[in-house]
Amino acid sequence: MNARWSNLLYCLALLGLFGWVVSMRSTAAFLLEDSDTRVLLLKIREVQNPWHWFTHDWPLENHFYRPISTVMFEFDNWRYGNDPAGYGLTNAVVAALNVVLLAWFVCELTGRRWMALTAGALFAVWLGGYEGGLSQLGTWLALFTLVAGVIRHGVNVRAYGLTALGWWSWSGLVLSIVPLWGRNIGWIPGRTATVMTVFALISLAAYARFERLSADARPARHEPGPLDPPATRNTAVRPRRAGGFWLVIAYLGLALALGSYEQAVMLPAVWVGVGLTLYWSGLRVRPLAHVTPWLLLVGYLVLRRAILPPQVSGYQDQQLRFGSGVEISLLEFAFPGLSGFHVVGIVLSEMPYILLTSQPYQMVLGILADLGAFLSARRAWIVALAGYGMSFLAFLPMAWLNMFEHYYFWPMAMRSLLVIGLGTALASGTLTAACRPSIQAPARLRPAPGSLPRP
Repeated sequence: MNARWSNLLYCLALLGLFGWVVSMRSTAAFLLEDSDTRVLLLKIREVQNPWHWFTHDWPLENHFYRPISTVMFEFDNWRYGNDPAGYGLTNAVVAALNVVLLAWFVCELTGRRWMALTAGALFAVWLGGYEGGLSQLGTWLALFTLVAGVIRHGVNVRAYGLTALGWWSWSGLVLSIVPLWGRNIGWIPGRTATVMTVFALISLAAYARFERLSADARPARHEPGPLDPPATRNTAVRPRRAGGFWLVIAYLGLALALGSYEQAVMLPAVWVGVGLTLYWSGLRVRPLAHVTPWLLLVGYLVLRRAILPPQVSGYQDQQLRFGSGVEISLLEFAFPGLSGFHVVGIVLSEMPYILLTSQPYQMVLGILADLGAFLSARRAWIVALAGYGMSFLAFLPMAWLNMFEHYYFWPMAMRSLLVIGLGTALASGTLTAACRPSIQAPARLRPAPGSLPRP
């Protein structure tokens, strides 16, 4: 297939994903009946000045600086007035735009279009809440790997055991931690998180493109051997192009994300994750490109302190939490198999007969499955580790807040990389389990028969 047809099919697939998510829009009348939405619109109509929000608290006046996302509410108020269907359409369009931008980011990060489309499709499935079938597929793949491995490899459990456990873990990872539709498409104020994610993905994708266009390839770790192809005058050399335009876009996207929602304070850290991913992929990234994001973050914090009241608002004080809830939320991203393990200790101390039930053994199986997934991910460790680290960083500050589903929107977009990277590694392991055992080649004599004598 030539490049033009390939590009056309790729664009059509992205357009199909965009249209599918837009079709999930809500037109219900209650979209404008939510208390937060009513206060937002009343305050916007009272002020009647979009520029006001760049120098003041946002309309709910609970000490948040969100001028960019507030301007989106201003647009809907101007365009749709009291028509709830219009607000629902904007929410769905913003969410659909995130699906396309996620595909762009993954494409720039990995250089693989199939992986980009898979990430976008998975995120769209999460938005619609249709991932149950994928989870069942993971369970069946675990069973298939186990049966095929026993048939092909017998007692050599190393050839298939870790992969089967990994698929069991994958069947849980492919499920969204929380339902994403309600607070991100079906709730108007959730747009603060989705608008922020738009600019965050633009920033990350543009930075990755900047490095791919202009960074040099890292030198090889070993000297060319006798089996390496020789360099000739026709050997392709990776061209180095100017990518300064994309770096400016990356910085602009970061600044707009900071002005949309507070979760964007983790963007400079996620930038580091993107840089490390590209470095491990073979590029010599420029550390100096990471100075500006941190300076922008400092400038944002200074501006926020100058504009907003210094004391904590009643809403902020109500939302803060500490204790086991924080640990559970963090474990859901860090070690899914351990997310409920602390409950077993509490129950065991009071009711030892729980050992007669399946709950503790299911948790032990979950831990083993996570271990199998971790060891299997070595086959595609760069992508899996990138998704693991960046999703954890994106969610980190939200763990100390009472749970709302829109806190998970950006982290789940990053988590799609973990699911895809792990799935790629496990698919390779399943093929190995289903194939005949490899036959060890006979030992090579030194010197080989017929070879010339060497000193």
